[in-house]
Amino acid sequence: MAGRLFLRSPGLAGRCRAALAIAVARGLRFGLRLIGRGATALPGKAALKIFPGLLASLTAGRQVFLVTGTNGKTTTVRMLCTLLQEQGYRIITNPSGANLDSGLTSTLLNHLAELRRCGKTPLALVFEIDEAFFGKLAADLHPTVSVVTNFFRDQLDRFGELQHTRDLIARGLAATNGKVILCADDSLCASLGRGREADTLYFGMDDAAMQPQSADAIHESAYCTFCGGRYQYDGMAYGHLGRFRCPDCGYSRPAPDLIFRPEAARPQELALRFDWHGQEAQAILPIPGIHNGYNAAAAVLAVLAAGLPYQPSVAALASARAAFGRMERFRVGDKDVCLILVKNPVGMDRALDFVAAAPDAGAVMMLLNANDPDGRDVSWIWDVNFESHLPPGQIGVSGVRCHDLALRLYYAGKKAEELAVDPDHAALFDRQLTACPTGRCLYILPNYTAMLALRADLTRRYQLRDFWR
Repeated sequence: MAGRLFLRSPGLAGRCRAALAIAVARGLRFGLRLIGRGATALPGKAALKIFPGLLASLTAGRQVFLVTGTNGKTTTVRMLCTLLQEQGYRIITNPSGANLDSGLTSTLLNHLAELRRCGKTPLALVFEIDEAFFGKLAADLHPTVSVVTNFFRDQLDRFGELQHTRDLIARGLAATNGKVILCADDSLCASLGRGREADTLYFGMDDAAMQPQSADAIHESAYCTFCGGRYQYDGMAYGHLGRFRCPDCGYSRPAPDLIFRPEAARPQELALRFDWHGQEAQAILPIPGIHNGYNAAAAVLAVLAAGLPYQPSVAALASARAAFGRMERFRVGDKDVCLILVKNPVGMDRALDFVAAAPDAGAVMMLLNANDPDGRDVSWIWDVNFESHLPPGQIGVSGVRCHDLALRLYYAGKKAEELAVDPDHAALFDRQLTACPTGRCLYILPNYTAMLALRADLTRRYQLRDFWR
Protein backbone atom coordinates (compact mmCIF):
# COMPACT_ATOMS: atom_id res chain seq x y z
CA MET A 1 0.00 0.00 0.00
CA ALA A 2 2.66 2.55 0.99
CA GLY A 3 4.70 1.86 -2.10
CA ARG A 4 1.72 2.53 -4.37
CA LEU A 5 0.54 5.68 -2.63
CA PHE A 6 3.66 7.45 -1.53
CA LEU A 7 5.87 7.57 -4.59
CA ARG A 8 7.56 10.69 -3.27
CA SER A 9 8.64 8.88 -0.09
CA PRO A 10 11.64 6.81 -1.22
CA GLY A 11 13.15 4.18 0.98
CA LEU A 12 11.92 2.01 3.76
CA ALA A 13 12.06 4.79 6.38
CA GLY A 14 9.74 7.02 4.34
CA ARG A 15 7.23 4.26 3.79
CA CYS A 16 7.27 3.35 7.47
CA ARG A 17 6.63 6.96 8.51
CA ALA A 18 3.80 7.19 6.00
CA ALA A 19 2.22 3.99 7.31
CA LEU A 20 2.56 5.19 10.92
CA ALA A 21 1.02 8.58 10.05
CA ILE A 22 -1.97 6.87 8.45
CA ALA A 23 -2.45 4.51 11.39
CA VAL A 24 -2.38 7.34 13.94
CA ALA A 25 -4.78 9.47 11.87
CA ARG A 26 -7.23 6.60 11.50
CA GLY A 27 -7.20 5.94 15.23
CA LEU A 28 -7.86 9.60 16.00
CA ARG A 29 -10.65 9.78 13.46
CA PHE A 30 -12.35 6.70 14.92
CA GLY A 31 -12.16 8.07 18.46
CA LEU A 32 -13.39 11.54 17.52
CA ARG A 33 -16.32 10.26 15.48
CA LEU A 34 -17.21 7.94 18.36
CA ILE A 35 -17.81 10.99 20.56
CA GLY A 36 -19.66 12.88 17.84
CA ARG A 37 -16.85 15.15 16.65
CA GLY A 38 -16.20 15.96 12.99
CA ALA A 39 -12.54 14.82 12.94
CA THR A 40 -11.96 17.25 10.07
CA ALA A 41 -8.52 18.56 11.06
CA LEU A 42 -6.87 16.84 14.05
CA PRO A 43 -6.14 13.49 12.32
CA GLY A 44 -4.42 15.29 9.46
CA LYS A 45 -2.50 17.54 11.82
CA ALA A 46 -1.16 14.53 13.71
CA ALA A 47 -0.27 12.71 10.48
CA LEU A 48 1.67 15.71 9.16
CA LYS A 49 3.65 15.90 12.40
CA ILE A 50 4.79 12.34 11.82
CA PHE A 51 5.31 12.67 8.07
CA PRO A 52 5.35 16.29 6.74
CA GLY A 53 5.43 15.15 3.11
CA LEU A 54 2.20 13.19 3.36
CA LEU A 55 -0.09 15.73 1.66
CA ALA A 56 2.22 16.14 -1.33
CA SER A 57 2.50 12.36 -1.66
CA LEU A 58 -1.24 11.78 -1.56
CA THR A 59 -1.92 14.34 -4.31
CA ALA A 60 1.03 13.51 -6.59
CA GLY A 61 -0.08 12.87 -10.17
CA ARG A 62 -3.75 13.63 -9.44
CA GLN A 63 -6.12 16.07 -11.11
CA VAL A 64 -6.41 18.80 -8.48
CA PHE A 65 -8.80 21.77 -8.39
CA LEU A 66 -8.08 24.44 -5.74
CA VAL A 67 -10.54 27.20 -4.82
CA THR A 68 -9.38 30.13 -2.72
CA GLY A 69 -10.35 33.77 -2.07
CA THR A 70 -12.38 35.59 0.58
CA ASN A 71 -16.05 34.82 -0.06
CA GLY A 72 -17.71 31.93 -1.86
CA LYS A 73 -15.05 29.23 -1.55
CA THR A 74 -17.26 26.55 0.00
CA THR A 75 -20.20 27.19 -2.33
CA THR A 76 -17.99 27.30 -5.43
CA VAL A 77 -16.39 23.99 -4.44
CA ARG A 78 -19.84 22.47 -3.93
CA MET A 79 -20.93 23.62 -7.39
CA LEU A 80 -17.67 22.48 -8.99
CA CYS A 81 -18.08 19.01 -7.49
CA THR A 82 -21.63 18.82 -8.85
CA LEU A 83 -20.51 19.79 -12.35
CA LEU A 84 -17.78 17.16 -12.33
CA GLN A 85 -19.96 14.43 -10.85
CA GLU A 86 -22.76 15.07 -13.33
CA GLN A 87 -20.21 14.43 -16.09
CA GLY A 88 -18.88 11.15 -14.74
CA TYR A 89 -16.10 12.09 -12.31
CA ARG A 90 -15.38 10.55 -8.94
CA ILE A 91 -14.74 13.30 -6.40
CA ILE A 92 -12.75 13.71 -3.22
CA THR A 93 -13.45 17.05 -1.53
CA ASN A 94 -13.46 18.77 1.86
CA PRO A 95 -17.18 19.54 2.43
CA SER A 96 -16.63 20.63 6.04
CA GLY A 97 -14.66 23.68 4.94
CA ALA A 98 -11.55 22.50 6.85
CA ASN A 99 -9.23 24.25 4.43
CA LEU A 100 -5.76 24.26 6.02
CA ASP A 101 -3.09 21.61 5.36
CA SER A 102 -4.45 19.54 8.27
CA GLY A 103 -7.99 19.60 6.87
CA LEU A 104 -6.91 18.62 3.35
CA THR A 105 -4.79 15.77 4.73
CA SER A 106 -7.66 14.53 6.93
CA THR A 107 -9.94 14.54 3.90
CA LEU A 108 -7.55 12.46 1.80
CA LEU A 109 -6.91 9.99 4.63
CA ASN A 110 -10.68 9.51 4.90
CA HIS A 111 -10.70 8.43 1.24
CA LEU A 112 -7.68 6.16 0.94
CA ALA A 113 -9.77 3.42 -0.66
CA GLU A 114 -10.94 5.86 -3.32
CA LEU A 115 -7.35 6.97 -3.96
CA ARG A 116 -6.23 3.36 -4.41
CA ARG A 117 -9.09 2.43 -6.69
CA CYS A 118 -8.24 2.07 -10.35
CA GLY A 119 -10.66 2.18 -13.26
CA LYS A 120 -11.85 4.15 -16.22
CA THR A 121 -13.82 6.69 -14.17
CA PRO A 122 -11.65 9.81 -13.72
CA LEU A 123 -10.90 11.06 -10.21
CA ALA A 124 -10.71 14.74 -9.27
CA LEU A 125 -9.55 16.25 -5.98
CA VAL A 126 -11.54 19.44 -5.38
CA PHE A 127 -10.42 21.48 -2.39
CA GLU A 128 -11.36 24.73 -0.77
CA ILE A 129 -8.09 26.18 0.52
CA ASP A 130 -7.33 29.02 2.90
CA GLU A 131 -5.74 32.08 1.27
CA ALA A 132 -2.54 31.97 3.32
CA PHE A 133 -2.17 28.21 2.94
CA PHE A 134 -2.65 28.48 -0.81
CA GLY A 135 0.59 30.45 -0.86
CA LYS A 136 2.31 27.75 1.19
CA LEU A 137 0.87 24.60 -0.40
CA ALA A 138 0.20 25.31 -4.07
CA ALA A 139 3.71 24.26 -5.10
CA ASP A 140 3.24 20.85 -3.42
CA LEU A 141 -0.32 20.29 -4.66
CA HIS A 142 0.40 21.06 -8.34
CA PRO A 143 -3.18 22.17 -9.12
CA THR A 144 -4.57 21.50 -12.58
CA VAL A 145 -6.89 24.49 -12.09
CA SER A 146 -6.77 27.22 -9.42
CA VAL A 147 -9.84 29.40 -8.82
CA VAL A 148 -9.63 32.75 -6.99
CA THR A 149 -13.15 33.95 -6.18
CA ASN A 150 -12.63 37.52 -4.90
CA PHE A 151 -10.95 39.68 -2.27
CA PHE A 152 -12.92 41.35 0.50
CA ARG A 153 -11.71 42.66 3.83
CA ASP A 154 -11.87 39.71 6.24
CA GLN A 155 -10.07 38.67 9.46
CA LEU A 156 -7.97 41.84 9.62
CA ASP A 157 -6.12 40.57 12.68
CA ARG A 158 -4.88 37.61 10.63
CA PHE A 159 -4.54 38.79 7.04
CA GLY A 160 -4.17 42.55 7.43
CA GLU A 161 -5.06 44.64 4.41
CA LEU A 162 -6.29 43.20 1.12
CA GLN A 163 -3.02 43.75 -0.73
CA HIS A 164 -1.32 41.35 1.67
CA THR A 165 -3.93 38.66 1.04
CA ARG A 166 -3.56 39.18 -2.69
CA ASP A 167 0.22 38.81 -2.41
CA LEU A 168 -0.15 35.52 -0.49
CA ILE A 169 -2.17 34.04 -3.33
CA ALA A 170 0.16 35.51 -5.96
CA ARG A 171 3.03 33.65 -4.29
CA GLY A 172 1.16 30.38 -4.65
CA LEU A 173 0.21 31.02 -8.27
CA ALA A 174 3.83 31.78 -9.13
CA ALA A 175 4.72 28.24 -8.02
CA THR A 176 2.11 26.52 -10.22
CA ASN A 177 1.78 25.73 -13.93
CA GLY A 178 -1.94 25.02 -14.17
CA LYS A 179 -4.84 27.11 -15.41
CA VAL A 180 -5.97 30.07 -13.31
CA ILE A 181 -9.60 31.26 -13.02
CA LEU A 182 -10.07 34.86 -11.85
CA CYS A 183 -12.93 37.29 -11.29
CA ALA A 184 -12.66 40.00 -13.94
CA ASP A 185 -14.86 42.39 -11.92
CA ASP A 186 -12.59 42.40 -8.84
CA SER A 187 -9.61 44.66 -9.51
CA LEU A 188 -7.32 42.89 -7.02
CA CYS A 189 -8.32 39.44 -8.20
CA ALA A 190 -7.99 40.32 -11.87
CA SER A 191 -4.53 41.80 -11.27
CA LEU A 192 -3.22 38.30 -10.54
CA GLY A 193 -3.48 37.52 -14.23
CA ARG A 194 -0.85 40.02 -15.30
CA GLY A 195 2.23 38.18 -16.52
CA ARG A 196 0.43 34.84 -16.89
CA GLU A 197 -2.06 35.73 -19.61
CA ALA A 198 -1.65 32.44 -21.50
CA ASP A 199 -2.88 30.40 -18.50
CA THR A 200 -5.59 32.75 -17.19
CA LEU A 201 -9.34 32.82 -17.82
CA TYR A 202 -11.76 35.42 -16.41
CA PHE A 203 -15.42 35.34 -15.40
CA GLY A 204 -17.60 38.39 -14.89
CA MET A 205 -21.08 39.88 -14.95
CA ASP A 206 -22.69 41.16 -18.14
CA ASP A 207 -22.17 44.92 -18.46
CA ALA A 208 -25.90 45.44 -19.04
CA ALA A 209 -26.73 43.81 -15.68
CA MET A 210 -24.59 46.21 -13.67
CA GLN A 211 -25.89 49.28 -11.88
CA PRO A 212 -24.59 52.86 -11.69
CA GLN A 213 -22.13 53.49 -8.88
CA SER A 214 -23.96 54.17 -5.61
CA ALA A 215 -22.87 56.53 -2.88
CA ASP A 216 -22.93 53.80 -0.21
CA ALA A 217 -20.92 51.19 -2.19
CA ILE A 218 -18.16 49.50 -0.19
CA HIS A 219 -14.96 50.23 -2.11
CA GLU A 220 -12.46 48.06 -0.27
CA SER A 221 -10.10 48.13 -3.26
CA ALA A 222 -10.39 51.75 -4.32
CA TYR A 223 -6.87 52.31 -5.63
CA CYS A 224 -4.96 50.82 -8.53
CA THR A 225 -2.76 47.84 -7.70
CA PHE A 226 -0.09 48.99 -10.13
CA CYS A 227 0.11 52.80 -9.86
CA GLY A 228 -2.01 53.84 -6.87
CA GLY A 229 -4.49 55.90 -8.88
CA ARG A 230 -8.12 55.92 -7.82
CA TYR A 231 -10.36 53.62 -9.85
CA GLN A 232 -13.37 54.90 -11.75
CA TYR A 233 -16.36 52.64 -12.39
CA ASP A 234 -18.63 52.46 -15.41
CA GLY A 235 -20.93 49.95 -13.71
CA MET A 236 -21.21 48.17 -10.36
CA ALA A 237 -22.31 44.68 -9.30
CA TYR A 238 -21.86 44.99 -5.52
CA GLY A 239 -19.08 45.94 -3.10
CA HIS A 240 -16.13 46.94 -5.27
CA LEU A 241 -17.00 44.48 -8.06
CA GLY A 242 -17.67 46.14 -11.39
CA ARG A 243 -16.27 47.66 -14.58
CA PHE A 244 -13.26 49.38 -13.08
CA ARG A 245 -10.56 51.39 -14.82
CA CYS A 246 -7.58 53.40 -13.67
CA PRO A 247 -7.42 56.76 -15.49
CA ASP A 248 -3.74 57.18 -14.55
CA CYS A 249 -2.08 54.02 -15.91
CA GLY A 250 -4.85 52.51 -18.02
CA TYR A 251 -5.24 49.25 -16.07
CA SER A 252 -8.86 48.17 -16.44
CA ARG A 253 -11.22 45.26 -16.09
CA PRO A 254 -10.13 42.48 -18.46
CA ALA A 255 -12.68 41.15 -20.93
CA PRO A 256 -14.37 38.12 -19.31
CA ASP A 257 -14.05 34.78 -21.10
CA LEU A 258 -17.29 33.63 -19.46
CA ILE A 259 -20.01 36.24 -18.94
CA PHE A 260 -23.07 35.63 -16.78
CA ARG A 261 -26.28 37.59 -16.55
CA PRO A 262 -28.73 37.12 -13.65
CA GLU A 263 -32.36 37.07 -14.73
CA ALA A 264 -35.72 36.92 -12.99
CA ALA A 265 -36.46 33.70 -11.13
CA ARG A 266 -38.52 32.40 -8.23
CA PRO A 267 -37.46 33.55 -4.72
CA GLN A 268 -35.33 30.49 -3.95
CA GLU A 269 -33.69 30.27 -7.37
CA LEU A 270 -31.41 32.27 -9.63
CA ALA A 271 -31.87 32.20 -13.40
CA LEU A 272 -28.56 32.63 -15.22
CA ARG A 273 -27.65 33.21 -18.84
CA PHE A 274 -24.03 32.50 -19.83
CA ASP A 275 -21.95 33.60 -22.80
CA TRP A 276 -18.77 31.64 -23.59
CA HIS A 277 -17.06 33.35 -26.49
CA GLY A 278 -20.39 33.94 -28.22
CA GLN A 279 -22.02 30.64 -27.26
CA GLU A 280 -25.05 31.13 -25.02
CA ALA A 281 -26.47 28.74 -22.42
CA GLN A 282 -29.04 29.04 -19.64
CA ALA A 283 -29.46 27.46 -16.24
CA ILE A 284 -31.73 27.68 -13.21
CA LEU A 285 -29.51 27.64 -10.13
CA PRO A 286 -31.44 26.45 -7.05
CA ILE A 287 -29.37 28.77 -4.83
CA PRO A 288 -30.44 32.43 -4.83
CA GLY A 289 -28.31 35.57 -4.64
CA ILE A 290 -26.28 37.48 -7.23
CA HIS A 291 -23.09 36.52 -5.41
CA ASN A 292 -23.94 32.92 -6.22
CA GLY A 293 -24.05 33.89 -9.88
CA TYR A 294 -20.35 34.70 -9.51
CA ASN A 295 -19.74 31.40 -7.74
CA ALA A 296 -21.55 29.49 -10.48
CA ALA A 297 -19.58 31.26 -13.21
CA ALA A 298 -16.31 30.41 -11.44
CA ALA A 299 -17.27 26.73 -11.21
CA VAL A 300 -18.35 26.53 -14.87
CA LEU A 301 -15.18 28.23 -16.08
CA ALA A 302 -13.03 25.89 -13.96
CA VAL A 303 -14.44 22.78 -15.65
CA LEU A 304 -14.15 24.42 -19.08
CA ALA A 305 -10.47 25.06 -18.33
CA ALA A 306 -10.14 21.35 -17.54
CA GLY A 307 -11.56 20.44 -20.94
CA LEU A 308 -15.18 19.58 -20.13
CA PRO A 309 -17.97 20.56 -22.58
CA TYR A 310 -19.79 23.86 -22.19
CA GLN A 311 -23.52 23.12 -22.53
CA PRO A 312 -23.57 20.04 -20.23
CA SER A 313 -21.52 21.93 -17.64
CA VAL A 314 -24.00 24.81 -17.50
CA ALA A 315 -26.95 22.39 -17.44
CA ALA A 316 -25.43 20.59 -14.44
CA LEU A 317 -25.86 23.73 -12.31
CA ALA A 318 -29.51 22.73 -11.89
CA SER A 319 -28.33 19.89 -9.63
CA ALA A 320 -26.27 22.13 -7.34
CA ARG A 321 -27.28 22.46 -3.70
CA ALA A 322 -26.37 24.98 -1.02
CA ALA A 323 -23.43 24.13 1.23
CA PHE A 324 -24.04 23.89 4.96
CA GLY A 325 -24.81 27.31 6.44
CA ARG A 326 -24.65 29.04 3.03
CA MET A 327 -28.26 29.75 2.02
CA GLU A 328 -29.02 26.39 3.64
CA ARG A 329 -32.77 25.98 4.08
CA PHE A 330 -34.80 23.39 5.98
CA ARG A 331 -38.33 22.93 7.24
CA VAL A 332 -39.39 23.05 10.89
CA GLY A 333 -43.07 22.20 11.19
CA ASP A 334 -45.02 24.78 9.19
CA LYS A 335 -42.10 27.23 8.94
CA ASP A 336 -38.75 27.43 7.17
CA VAL A 337 -35.32 28.22 8.59
CA CYS A 338 -32.55 29.64 6.41
CA LEU A 339 -28.90 29.94 7.47
CA ILE A 340 -26.84 32.60 5.67
CA LEU A 341 -23.18 32.76 6.71
CA VAL A 342 -21.82 36.32 7.06
CA LYS A 343 -18.25 37.14 8.02
CA ASN A 344 -17.37 40.58 6.62
CA PRO A 345 -19.06 43.87 5.62
CA VAL A 346 -19.82 42.90 2.02
CA GLY A 347 -21.15 39.50 3.07
CA MET A 348 -23.47 41.09 5.63
CA ASP A 349 -24.69 43.68 3.12
CA ARG A 350 -25.46 40.91 0.60
CA ALA A 351 -27.35 38.90 3.23
CA LEU A 352 -29.35 41.90 4.41
CA ASP A 353 -30.24 42.82 0.83
CA PHE A 354 -31.45 39.28 0.25
CA VAL A 355 -33.56 39.16 3.42
CA ALA A 356 -35.04 42.59 2.69
CA ALA A 357 -36.22 41.33 -0.71
CA ALA A 358 -37.40 37.91 0.52
CA PRO A 359 -41.21 37.72 0.33
CA ASP A 360 -41.30 35.02 3.02
CA ALA A 361 -39.23 36.77 5.69
CA GLY A 362 -40.97 36.28 9.03
CA ALA A 363 -38.23 36.79 11.62
CA VAL A 364 -34.50 37.58 11.74
CA MET A 365 -31.71 36.46 14.04
CA MET A 366 -28.03 37.49 13.96
CA LEU A 367 -25.07 35.88 15.76
CA LEU A 368 -21.58 37.28 16.23
CA ASN A 369 -18.59 35.41 17.67
CA ALA A 370 -14.94 36.47 17.85
CA ASN A 371 -13.08 33.18 18.02
CA ASP A 372 -9.84 32.51 16.13
CA PRO A 373 -11.52 31.18 12.94
CA ASP A 374 -13.74 34.29 12.85
CA GLY A 375 -11.03 36.83 13.55
CA ARG A 376 -10.88 38.43 16.98
CA ASP A 377 -11.45 41.91 15.55
CA VAL A 378 -15.18 42.56 15.12
CA SER A 379 -14.82 46.23 14.22
CA TRP A 380 -16.00 45.29 10.73
CA ILE A 381 -19.61 45.48 11.88
CA TRP A 382 -19.26 49.28 11.90
CA ASP A 383 -18.53 49.21 8.17
CA VAL A 384 -21.80 47.43 7.35
CA ASN A 385 -24.49 49.71 5.97
CA PHE A 386 -27.07 48.56 8.49
CA GLU A 387 -28.81 51.93 8.28
CA SER A 388 -30.08 51.17 4.77
CA HIS A 389 -30.72 47.46 5.21
CA LEU A 390 -32.30 46.85 8.61
CA PRO A 391 -35.35 44.58 8.44
CA PRO A 392 -38.47 45.83 10.24
CA GLY A 393 -39.60 44.46 13.57
CA GLN A 394 -37.65 42.66 16.25
CA ILE A 395 -34.18 41.25 15.59
CA GLY A 396 -32.74 38.48 17.75
CA VAL A 397 -29.06 38.95 18.60
CA SER A 398 -26.80 36.23 20.04
CA GLY A 399 -23.20 35.02 20.07
CA VAL A 400 -20.12 35.75 22.15
CA ARG A 401 -20.13 39.39 21.02
CA CYS A 402 -23.90 39.85 20.96
CA HIS A 403 -23.74 43.08 22.93
CA ASP A 404 -21.31 44.64 20.44
CA LEU A 405 -23.67 43.76 17.60
CA ALA A 406 -26.73 44.98 19.50
CA LEU A 407 -25.00 48.32 20.10
CA ARG A 408 -24.22 48.63 16.39
CA LEU A 409 -27.85 47.89 15.49
CA TYR A 410 -28.99 50.42 18.07
CA TYR A 411 -26.85 53.12 16.47
CA ALA A 412 -28.21 52.05 13.07
CA GLY A 413 -31.71 52.94 14.24
CA LYS A 414 -33.12 49.92 16.07
CA LYS A 415 -34.87 50.77 19.32
CA ALA A 416 -33.81 48.87 22.43
CA GLU A 417 -37.20 47.15 22.65
CA GLU A 418 -36.73 45.87 19.07
CA LEU A 419 -33.56 43.99 20.01
CA ALA A 420 -33.88 40.58 21.70
CA VAL A 421 -30.35 39.98 23.04
CA ASP A 422 -29.47 36.60 24.51
CA PRO A 423 -26.02 34.88 24.56
CA ASP A 424 -27.87 31.55 24.65
CA HIS A 425 -28.39 30.98 20.92
CA ALA A 426 -30.62 27.91 21.41
CA ALA A 427 -33.05 29.73 23.66
CA LEU A 428 -33.12 32.72 21.34
CA PHE A 429 -33.70 30.47 18.33
CA ASP A 430 -36.77 28.98 20.02
CA ARG A 431 -38.18 32.45 20.74
CA GLN A 432 -37.55 33.76 17.23
CA LEU A 433 -39.00 30.63 15.64
CA THR A 434 -42.14 30.99 17.78
CA ALA A 435 -42.43 34.63 16.73
CA CYS A 436 -42.11 33.71 13.04
CA PRO A 437 -45.58 33.52 11.44
CA THR A 438 -46.83 30.26 9.96
CA GLY A 439 -45.69 29.69 6.40
CA ARG A 440 -42.84 32.20 6.69
CA CYS A 441 -39.07 31.85 7.18
CA LEU A 442 -36.74 32.59 10.07
CA TYR A 443 -33.57 34.00 8.52
CA ILE A 444 -30.42 33.50 10.60
CA LEU A 445 -27.26 35.48 9.84
CA PRO A 446 -24.30 34.10 11.85
CA ASN A 447 -20.56 34.39 11.39
CA TYR A 448 -18.47 31.25 11.13
CA THR A 449 -18.09 29.67 14.58
CA ALA A 450 -21.51 30.97 15.63
CA MET A 451 -22.98 29.17 12.62
CA LEU A 452 -21.15 25.94 13.49
CA ALA A 453 -22.35 26.05 17.11
CA LEU A 454 -25.97 26.80 16.23
CA ARG A 455 -26.01 24.30 13.39
CA ALA A 456 -24.66 21.56 15.66
CA ASP A 457 -27.65 22.10 17.95
CA LEU A 458 -30.07 22.16 15.03
CA THR A 459 -28.50 19.01 13.56
CA ARG A 460 -29.25 17.07 16.72
CA ARG A 461 -32.73 18.51 16.99
CA TYR A 462 -33.87 18.25 13.35
CA GLN A 463 -31.64 15.46 11.98
CA LEU A 464 -29.77 17.70 9.54
CA ARG A 465 -26.83 16.28 7.65
CA ASP A 466 -23.55 16.62 9.59
CA PHE A 467 -21.42 19.45 8.23
CA TRP A 468 -18.51 17.17 7.36
CA ARG A 469 -20.64 15.00 5.03
